Amino acid sequence: MPTPFLPTRAFQAYQIFAANTNVGKTIFATGLCRAAAIVAKESNRDVFYVKPVQTGYPVDSDERHVKNYQSSEMLRSTTLYTYPDPVSPHIATDSPPHDVEVLSRVKQQMLDYVRQQKKNGSYLFLETAGGIHSPVMSGTPQVDFYRSLRLPTLLVGDSNLGGISTTLTSYESLLIRGYDIPTILLFDQPQYKNHTLINTRVQKNGVQVATIPPPPQFLQDPILEQESMRKYYSQVDEYLVPVIKNLDLQNAERFDRLETMAQKSRDTFWWPFTQHELVKDVTVIDSAHHDYFTTYEKNSTGEMSPKEMFDSCASWWTQGLGHANPDLTLSAAAAAGRYGHVIFPESTNEPALSLAEKVLDKDTWASRVFFSDNGSTAMEVALKMAMSATAKRYNFDIKAPVEILGIDGSYHGDTIGTMDACSPNVYNDQVQWYEPKGHWLKPPSVHISSGRAYVRLPKEISKFQESGSDRVYYNSINDIYSVETQGGDKKLAKTYEDYIRSELLSLKAQKRRIGSLLMEPVLMGAGGMIFVDPLFQRTLIDIVRKEGSQLLYGVDDKLTSKDTWQGLPVVFDEVFAGWYRLGRRSASEFLGVTPDITAYAKTLTGGLLPLALTVTKESIYDVFLSENKPDCLLHGHSYTAHPMGCAVAKTSIETLDEMAIEKTGSWAPFRDEWKGNSIWSMWSTQTVDQLSRLSNVESVMTLGSVLAVELKDDTTAGYSSSVSKSVIKNLRSGEFKNGFDGTAETGVNLFARPLGNIIYLMTSQVTTQQGVRQCEQALLETLQKC
Repeated sequence: MPTPFLPTRAFQAYQIFAANTNVGKTIFATGLCRAAAIVAKESNRDVFYVKPVQTGYPVDSDERHVKNYQSSEMLRSTTLYTYPDPVSPHIATDSPPHDVEVLSRVKQQMLDYVRQQKKNGSYLFLETAGGIHSPVMSGTPQVDFYRSLRLPTLLVGDSNLGGISTTLTSYESLLIRGYDIPTILLFDQPQYKNHTLINTRVQKNGVQVATIPPPPQFLQDPILEQESMRKYYSQVDEYLVPVIKNLDLQNAERFDRLETMAQKSRDTFWWPFTQHELVKDVTVIDSAHHDYFTTYEKNSTGEMSPKEMFDSCASWWTQGLGHANPDLTLSAAAAAGRYGHVIFPESTNEPALSLAEKVLDKDTWASRVFFSDNGSTAMEVALKMAMSATAKRYNFDIKAPVEILGIDGSYHGDTIGTMDACSPNVYNDQVQWYEPKGHWLKPPSVHISSGRAYVRLPKEISKFQESGSDRVYYNSINDIYSVETQGGDKKLAKTYEDYIRSELLSLKAQKRRIGSLLMEPVLMGAGGMIFVDPLFQRTLIDIVRKEGSQLLYGVDDKLTSKDTWQGLPVVFDEVFAGWYRLGRRSASEFLGVTPDITAYAKTLTGGLLPLALTVTKESIYDVFLSENKPDCLLHGHSYTAHPMGCAVAKTSIETLDEMAIEKTGSWAPFRDEWKGNSIWSMWSTQTVDQLSRLSNVESVMTLGSVLAVELKDDTTAGYSSSVSKSVIKNLRSGEFKNGFDGTAETGVNLFARPLGNIIYLMTSQVTTQQGVRQCEQALLETLQKC
C-alpha cells in the first residue's frame, strides 16, 4: 500500500533547517508560507505549517508568529510538542518521548494534512528547532532524526560575520546524509555578502541561493512592532514568490525523472540474477534509511505514488547497521577526505592496519589478513591459499588437478574458481565453461514442523541409520545446537562418521586429489537457506583433521601445533553468515572449532561499502614465502584495502561488538525471549511456532536475523519453484493493519525476495522489536491467506 505522508508531485513537503540558532529561521518560514499562499491561490492549493518541537512555550511560539503575519486564511498550522523552558529540547524535559513516538506523530500530522488537502495538492513546511545538529528530546541530532522523512530541505544560512563557515558546514552535513537541498536562504547583508561566496560553492550542485532584506530593528511598542513586521513581510513576498516557483519547477523535474526511471532502467540495465522477461514491476528506490526503502510507483492515475518498504532481504544480505547509518557515513567521509584511495602493496595505512588488528583480536587462531572487495574474490583467494598448502605438503604434481571436499547446496560466488568449487546447480548450470572440481557431501538439515524440531537426513546418510529413518526428532531446537557445549547426539554422530569415512575412502579409491575442506558453516544461504546440522559439520571437520591424511592419502599426519593445519586446510565461507548475522560473531562458534582460512564480507562493513577479507594462519602464509617473486600469492585488485571500506568496517565491528554485550547490548530483549536456549533469534519463538503449524508450510527455521520458511510444493522444489510468487507479491503490497496509526493505509510493505520455494525474511542487526513484530504479522497474515 502507498505511504501517503511522503512527498508527491501534488504534496510538496519541505523541511526548514538552519545553520545555527538566531539566524532568522522563523522569519524565513513565515515568508515562505506567505509566498506559498500567493502561489497556491493561483492553483487552488493548500498551505500547511508544522512545528514539531517548541521550547520556551507559550512565551515563544514560532507557529503563532507564522500565523500572525499571514495575509491569507488558507494556512493551517500546528505545534506538536511544547516545553516551557527556553532551552535545547534534550534538557527541556525529564521524560523525553522516544524517537519512534515523536516521528510517528510527525508522520501522522503530515498524513492528516494530506487527507485534508485540495485536489490540486498543497505545500507543507516543517520547521525544525535550532541548528541542524540541535537535538530532539532524546538527544538525537535533528539532522539524523528527520532523515527518514526524505523531505527536500531549505537551509537558512547565517548571514553574519563567520556565517560562511557555519552555513557551508551545515550544507555539507546535510549533503553527506543524503538530503536534497534545493535552496539556501540568507539575509542580504551588504557588509558581509555571505550569499555571494556561498553561491559560488554550491551552484555547481544545482542549489539556488536566495536572499531577502534583513528584518527591521525591533520596536518595544508591540503595536508598532506588528505594523513594522507586516510592512516588512509584504516587501519580502516579492523575493520569496520566485523561490516557491523555483521549488515548483524542481519538484516537477524530480517527479518527471521518477516517472521515467523504471522504463529507462529496463532499457539500460542488465540486472544480476534476473530473468528480464519475467520482470513485471521495477522498484524505483528514491532513498533508503535504517530498515526502509523510500520507493515510488505509478498508481492507477499514472502519478508516482510513494511507498515505504521494509528491506526484508537486507539488501542482498549486506545490511548490518541500517541504510545510511550516520556513524558509518562519517567514517567513510573521514577516510575519503584523508586518503581517497592509496596503493596497498608494500604500503600501509591506518584504516587498513587498524581493521586487521581488530579482526585478529577476535580470530585469535589466525595471524594474517588478505584484503579484497567482495565475497567471491575472498573465496578465490582462500582456495588458492588452501590448494597451494595441500599441494606442497602432499607433493602434488603442479599440473595435476586438485579438487575440494564440500557440501552439496553450497554457494561460494560467481567467479570461475568459486563456481567450480560448487556442485552442479542453477547458478552454474548454464555456464559453458563450468567444470566441477570437487566432491560434495549431502547435508542433513535442521527444521521445525508442527512445533517440533528435527534433523532431516538425506537418503545417502539415512541408510547408515539402524532405523533407516530420514528424520531425527528432538525435544527442542536447543538440543540440536548443543554441539559446542555438550557434544551433540552421540548416536547420530556415529551415523555421520560412518557416512563421512565411506565417502573419503571412496575418494581415495578413485585416486582423487582433495586440496581443502570447504563449507558455509551452519547456514548455506543462496543454496536455499539450508540450516546444516552443526553436528554434521563438526564431525566432518574432526574426521578430516584427525584421519583425513590417512583416509585420503594413506599418510599419517601427526602435526599438533595449533598454528598448523591438519589433514586438509579447513576453509569457512562466512561471507554471508559471519559478523553476527546468526547471532554470534562467527558462525564457527556454533561448531566449537576454528577454521584454517575464513572469508568475510557483506555485514563486515554494515552494508555501506564493498570490502572482503580472507583471514588465515601463519602456516598457510608461509607456503608462499620464497626468494622467487612468482611464488607469492599472485592475487589482488586495484582498490585493495581501500581506506574508506577499512574505516567503515572497523566502525561497524566496534558497533556490533557493543550491541552484542549480553545484558546491556541492544539484542538483550531478543535474547531474553529465547532464554534457556543456546541459540537466539530476532524472530520470536511464538511466531516460529505459529508458522511451523500452517498447512502450507513444510518447515521453518531461524537463527539471529534470518527467518526461513519452506513452503509445500508438490510440483517443483528448489530454486525453480514458483510457489512463493504470490506470497512475495502480497508481502510487497503491504495490506496489513499494523502501520503507525493501525490502518492498512500505512501498513508495512515488505521488500522480500524468494529462493524458490523458500520464503526468507532478514532484518538488519539494528531492527527494533517493534519492526520485527510488524514483519512477523505481515508474513503470518499473508501465509494464512494463501
